Amino acid sequence: MSRNAKCLSQPDSLEQKSGSQRISAYVRRGLMRYQEAADYLGIAKGTLANWVSQRIGPRSIKIGSMRLFRQEDLDVFIEEKLFETERFEKRRRRQRGRGALVLTCPHPDLFLFSVLALALAVFIFTVS
Repeated sequence: MSRNAKCLSQPDSLEQKSGSQRISAYVRRGLMRYQEAADYLGIAKGTLANWVSQRIGPRSIKIGSMRLFRQEDLDVFIEEKLFETERFEKRRRRQRGRGALVLTCPHPDLFLFSVLALALAVFIFTVS
């Protein structure tokens, strides 16, 4: 008998069990379903489902009709998001100091006249 035939002839221990026992076997292996994974991340189950469908969520495993998440993958996802957030905050802090000076005046015509008068005075002072 070939090696592949031996593997196929041995039934998986998860297939021999009923539904609730099968799920608890996944839990013992460190796998979580949508609700447990969403609770672990602190988000709604629908948000996690959307992230997975958009391929921006944590890595997951699909077995039959169940999608399962490893705790290690969820931890890596949290670390990546933390790093992403820190990088975004640094970038935002750097951009905050680069803004243009914005002056507001209740009388814009008077303000424009004052700026032109000041520019003329500086010009005259430098030429003399």
